[in-house]
Amino acid sequence: MIRRRLDRLPDEVILHILSYLDTTHLVHLQLVASRYLTLARDNTLWRTLAFDHSRAEALRRRRDCLAAQAPSLAELRNAVTALPAANLPAPDVAQLTGRPGQQHASSHPASEARTQRQRAFANWEPAYPSERIDYYEEFIHRHAPIDVAWIDLPNQHVSDRDELREVTGIGLLRDQQDLGRETAVAPLDDGSICLWDLSARSTDHSGGGARLLAQSKPGLLSGRSRSSLSESHTIMTETGAVECVSLDHGAGKGYFGVQNLLHEIDLNSCSISSTKEYPFNITALSDVQARQPLTVGTNMTIHLYDPRDPAYTAGEASSGGELIGGSVYSHATLAQPGPLSILHHGDAQDSSIWVAGRFTSLLNYDRRFFPRLRGTLFSGARISCLSAIPHPFIPRDLDLLRNPQATISARLEAKSRPGTTLVAAAEYKGKGSLELYGLPGMQNYLNRQTASATKLLSVAPQGARIVISDGDGHLKWMERDGFTYARTFNINDVLPKQATTARQHTTPRSDLAQATQDAEQIAGPAGLFQTEADQDDIVQKIVPLGSNSSGGMAYGSGRIDINQNKLLLWTGDGKLGVLGFGQQNPLGGEHWHDALESQDQTFSIEERAREDAEKQYGMAMRRALERNADEVRFVRGLGMGAL
Repeated sequence: MIRRRLDRLPDEVILHILSYLDTTHLVHLQLVASRYLTLARDNTLWRTLAFDHSRAEALRRRRDCLAAQAPSLAELRNAVTALPAANLPAPDVAQLTGRPGQQHASSHPASEARTQRQRAFANWEPAYPSERIDYYEEFIHRHAPIDVAWIDLPNQHVSDRDELREVTGIGLLRDQQDLGRETAVAPLDDGSICLWDLSARSTDHSGGGARLLAQSKPGLLSGRSRSSLSESHTIMTETGAVECVSLDHGAGKGYFGVQNLLHEIDLNSCSISSTKEYPFNITALSDVQARQPLTVGTNMTIHLYDPRDPAYTAGEASSGGELIGGSVYSHATLAQPGPLSILHHGDAQDSSIWVAGRFTSLLNYDRRFFPRLRGTLFSGARISCLSAIPHPFIPRDLDLLRNPQATISARLEAKSRPGTTLVAAAEYKGKGSLELYGLPGMQNYLNRQTASATKLLSVAPQGARIVISDGDGHLKWMERDGFTYARTFNINDVLPKQATTARQHTTPRSDLAQATQDAEQIAGPAGLFQTEADQDDIVQKIVPLGSNSSGGMAYGSGRIDINQNKLLLWTGDGKLGVLGFGQQNPLGGEHWHDALESQDQTFSIEERAREDAEKQYGMAMRRALERNADEVRFVRGLGMGAL
C-alpha cells in the first residue's frame, strides 16, 4: 500500500523525501525499482551530499562553531591549533585559525548562515560550466573504502626456481572503436612486452580482470637472448626513466625508450617495426596525439620523431630540408640535463610542447618553429611529472572563503573562460611541491604549494580531483584548487604478503613496538625494522582508468557500470596494481557490492585523517631510527668498535 502511494508522487516530491535519508539508505533504495534507482542517483542530490561530507565544509562548520566561543579563548585556540602536534595540514590550520575581523556580527543570523553556505558551496563545487560530473561516483571516490588488486606478472624459470619479473614502464592503450576497452602495455626487465586486458565492467561484460593478452619474446627491447636475463635487466633499468612508454591508440603501435634507442613496436604482432638511435639516453617521451610528431627527451637534447616522415627516422637530416630558420629536423640542446616529463596539452591543433625535469624552469616550445624556444617559466623546483586539466585555473583572489570581497558571479565568470590548468608534481627544498599554472598567458598560477613531506613523484587528474603520489608511498587526493585535501591513502597498507603472490589485499604494516631490535640487529643489512624487501614501496606513476568510457557510454551492446574510473599504479619495486573504490575487487569479481553499501562500517573523515597522521608519525620515527642506525654503522666502520 505504501509503495503504491509513493509511486503516485511526482519525482520532485520523492527527491525531497530522499534528501532526508543518509547515504546507506539511499544505496539500499536503489535495489527497490528502476525508478528509485534513477532517483536515488540524482546528480543534484549527490552533489549536495558530497559537499556536506567534504573536508572543506567540515572545516567551515568547525570554524563557525569556534567563532561562537568567547573572544578570550580565541587567542589560546589559535595557538593550540597552530602547534606542530596538531596533526592538521597547513591549509586546514590556516582556515581554523582565521584572521582578526574575519567574523562579523549580523542582524539576521539565519540569512547570514545561508549566504555563507552558498558561498562555501560555490567555492567548493569542482564542476565547470562545460563539464558534467557524476557526483554519485564522486562521492564513492571520496568516501568509499580503497583497495588495490595486484596484477600477475609472468614468471621466468631460472635455475630450477621461478623468478618474478619487474615492470620497467607503463602505458594505457585505449581502443578507439570500443570505448570501454583498455589495455595496459608494459615492458619487463627481461626485455619483453606484456599486454593486460583492463576493460571496464558493463551490464553484459564482466570486465577484463587484468587477463594477460600477449607477451613478446624476452630480449625484444634489450637485444639480448633469453639466457642473458641479467644483461637485459641492466639494460632495461639503467636509465630509470619513468615516462619511457608512449602509445599510438589509433595505429596500435607503441614507442619504448631503452637507453639511447627508441623502438617502434607493432602491438598486434609484438614485433619491432623500426629503431631510432639518439646521442644520449632517453629520459622522457610525450604522449602520441593525432597528426603530431612524438617528442623525445634525452639527457641533453629534445627531438621530434614522426614515423610517417622518413626524414625523422633517418640518421642524418636531409640537406634538402633547409629553411630560413634552419633544419626542420634539428634538435634542441638543453642548458641543463635531465628532462623527466614532456606534455602536449590541448587538442591536435595546439602546437605547444612543455618540458620539465631536474632543471628549475619549465621550457615551452612551439612545434611549428622547433627548435626555437618560445618561452620559459621559472619554477624553482625540480619537476617529476606534468599533467593538465582542460579547464581554466581559478586564481586565489577568487577564493570565496578567504577573500570576502570576491563574488560568486566573478568566480563563475572565471570558470567560464577558455583555458587549461598545467599541473606539476615537483620537489622544492626537500618537500613535495604541487604547482598549478593557468594557460594561456601564465597570468595566474599557484606555485610551491607544499603538499608532502617528501618529493612528489606523479600527478594525474581523476574525476573532479587531483591525485598525487609522494616518496613515502602516499596517494593524496586534492581539490582542484591544489590547496584542500580530499583524502589520503598509503600504498604500503596493501602490498602483497609475499613476492610471489598477486591480488592479495591489506597487508598491515608492522607495529612500531615490534620494530625495536638489539644493537647487533641494528647493524644488519635489513636496518632497524628487519622488514621484507617489498615493504616501503612508492607509486612512481599514476594512470587514470575509465576516462575513455566516462558517462556510461556503450561497451559492445551493454552499459558501462558505475565506479569504473580507477587508477593503474606502477610502483618503485616494479609491481602493477589497480586501485579501486568500494567493496568489490578492483579487477572484478562474481559478487556485486555497491561501493557505499557498507559505508556505515567505514571510518569517518576525521578518523581516517587521524589514522593517516599516526601512520605518518610512525614512518617519521622509523626514518629517524634508520638514520641513527646508519650513524651507528658509520662509526663502527671508522674503527670505533662495536657500540
